[in-house]
Formats: sequence, structure tokens, C-alpha cells
Amino acid sequence: MAIENLDLMAESTISIIKKILHRPPLFIVGCDRSGTTLLRLMLTQGKDIHIPQESRFICRLSEFSDVYGDFSKAYQRWFFIRDLQHNKATCSTYAFPIFGLSIIEAEKIIEAVSPITYTGAVASLFAASAVRAGKSYWGDKTPRQVNEIRFLADAFPDSKFIHVIRDGRDVALSIRKAGWMRNVAEIAEYWKKQVMDGKRASSHLDKSRYMEIFYEDLVEEPRKILNEICSWLSVPYSDKMLSFYEKSDKLLDKSHAHLFGLTKKPVDNSQIGKWKKALNNFEQAEFEKTSGDLLNQLGYELSGAKIPIYYT
Repeated sequence: MAIENLDLMAESTISIIKKILHRPPLFIVGCDRSGTTLLRLMLTQGKDIHIPQESRFICRLSEFSDVYGDFSKAYQRWFFIRDLQHNKATCSTYAFPIFGLSIIEAEKIIEAVSPITYTGAVASLFAASAVRAGKSYWGDKTPRQVNEIRFLADAFPDSKFIHVIRDGRDVALSIRKAGWMRNVAEIAEYWKKQVMDGKRASSHLDKSRYMEIFYEDLVEEPRKILNEICSWLSVPYSDKMLSFYEKSDKLLDKSHAHLFGLTKKPVDNSQIGKWKKALNNFEQAEFEKTSGDLLNQLGYELSGAKIPIYYT
């Protein structure tokens, strides 16, 4: 339950924020439209984990870490906050509002933990946001950070990663419906790159830091998968996680509501395998020609569709 009137600048609250900074953060990544939002909504219904909306700034703004310095000076803190206000998290949202903090609160919180590194300043805002939400563990759900796992793993040495993977042909349907890309072969290339980037970047991480879950498993056996995730994170599982849809409206930006209509309903497996009817034979063949090797590697059954010879 969010604590709106909590004095984040109180000494006792700053002490809590500093304790949270010693806990390993969680990063949820994956190709777009693979179920990362669903997992975020589920996990945030537990009593421990706070995962705000997409951030999309951690790696981008790190290039200005020399300008920000050690954040001990006011102008360093204001430069950082200004950049957060101007950094696009998605096509219609910005990074700073995800924390639910005022500009003054953000500046004072960073001041209270400085001198500190860039990643320490980042973590302090996430931690403060978690405290305001009544939680003790912060996470970030930004799918495209699947390309930045190596940077994040080095920047946050104890961080944990959940890579959500979904059948690329169903991803293609969802991306096409969202209007982001139309060409199935192009989406196949994109899906393959995102998944493989995540797998390659995480190859140096052990099982205590990196977990892969499949969208299909999450929606078919949500209680089982969520229990496994919570055990891995050392946080308690709650059946409230299965009732995520009751509060999804409050946790999603209204500008993206049209993309997440299913989050208003209980989890079900109705979206699995929709590609079999929604993609025609040629489109199935195109996708599998580009990314069939990865589909097969991941355990997804191939349709065996062939591109007609007169198209080759």
C-alpha cells in the first residue's frame, strides 16, 4: 500500500532507504510483447517488491556520470534530475515521473546518500520510490534493457535478472497489432536479436543472478512459476500476485492502456499459439526461415511451412 504522506526526508526514512540500497535490485528484461508487463504486475502485488513503470535511462545517462560527479554538489544533483525529466522512457512517457517523487524530494534524497556514484544515485531514487510504495526491494522492468544486461550486471554487482521469453511468432502478432512493425520477417530478425542478446550477455552470470522464464509457462502455471521466482529472490510468495488485474489500472500509464487490455482480466493461456491461425502460411514460413533455429533451440514446435518457390 502506497504511503503518500510519508516524509521521505525524515532521518528514519533515509535510514530505511540506505538499507534498501544494500539489497540486490531485480531487472526484468526481454523482447517487447513477451510478458514482462504481466510479470511486473504480478510481482508488485507481493509485500516486498516495487517495480515502477519503464525507466529506459540507466545506461543512456551513464555517459554523463563525469558531469554528475559524486552528487555532493547541488548542481550535480540538479543536472541529473533535469536529464531524468527530459529522458524518454517510452514514446509517450518520461523517466522522472516513474518514481512518484517531487523534484525537491529527489534532490534531498540523493544529497542524503552522497557522495555516491552514478549507479548509487539511480538506486537511491528507486529505493525511495519503493519506500513510498511501502516496499523494501526495488526492481526495474524495461524490456529493451535485454541489450544492456552486461552493463547493468557490472554497474549493480549483486543485481538479478529475469529474462522473459515468448514464442516469437506470437510476439510478431502482438508487435504488428501495436503498429510498431508490420513486416513479419523484420519482426523475426528483431525477436531473434533481442533474445540472443539477452542469452549472450547473461552467459557470464551464474544461476543465482540470471533466470529465464517462458511466457507460456507463466500463464499456464502462474502459481508454480511465481513460487519459483519468489524462492529465487528470497521473498515470500502471495496469492495476491494472481489478482494483479484488480489493480492493473493504477500501475500502468493511461497512454499505454490500449496495449495492455488483457491485464484487466485474470491470467489465462488464450494468447498461446494464436499465430497458427493469425499468420498465413507464407508469414509462418518467413518467420521460421529467419528464426526457426532459435525457435527450435528454445523448444517451440515449428510449423514446417515453406515459402513457395515462385517467391524465392
